[in-house]
Amino acid sequence: MRKSDVTCPKCKAGYRRIEVASGKKSKGECRCLLCNHLLEVFDGFSEVAIRLTVQPEKIMNDGNSPFST
Repeated sequence: MRKSDVTCPKCKAGYRRIEVASGKKSKGECRCLLCNHLLEVFDGFSEVAIRLTVQPEKIMNDGNSPFST
């Protein structure tokens, strides 16, 4: 089993990626849950799971963060 981190290049969301060589294998793709950017295409040689772990802060349209002091 391999563990790694993946960051969406478009919105900077963070994901944990786990790859297992044994067991069920599937082809397909994974897209960012926040901006729908393509993160990875699966070739079917291993099973891959990707989970959102860090959601980037959202800045309001006026440039002010709701968390600023």
